[in-house]
Amino acid sequence: MGDEASVDVFMRHLQAELEATASIADAVEREQRRRQLEASLQEAMRFQAAYGERVRLGLDPTKVVRPQQRTVESEVRETMSTLASGVCETCGAMLDPELDFCPACGAR
Repeated sequence: MGDEASVDVFMRHLQAELEATASIADAVEREQRRRQLEASLQEAMRFQAAYGERVRLGLDPTKVVRPQQRTVESEVRETMSTLASGVCETCGAMLDPELDFCPACGAR
C-alpha cells in the first residue's frame, strides 16, 4: 500500500473513529460524535459512487461543475411567469392571483 490517500483509506479511518466513540464517557458527546462520523461516512460513500459513475460513463470525474447562479431577478421573473400562467408548476393546482404562492402545495 502506497502513501497515496484514497476515499477507501478515509472511510476506514472514519470507521475506526466510529468504533472509538464507545470510549467517550459523556453520552451526549458520544452520540454527537457518532452522528458526525456517520454523516461523514455517508458523504464519502456518495462521493465514491458519483466518482465511479462518472468514470463508468467516460466523464472526467475531477471536472469542477459550477452550479447555476440564481439571482433575485431570475427568481422574480420565474415567480411572475408562474403566476401569470395561472397554474402551479409544482402540483398543477389553479393559482390565486392575489397570492404569491400556491394555495394547494405552498410552492412559490
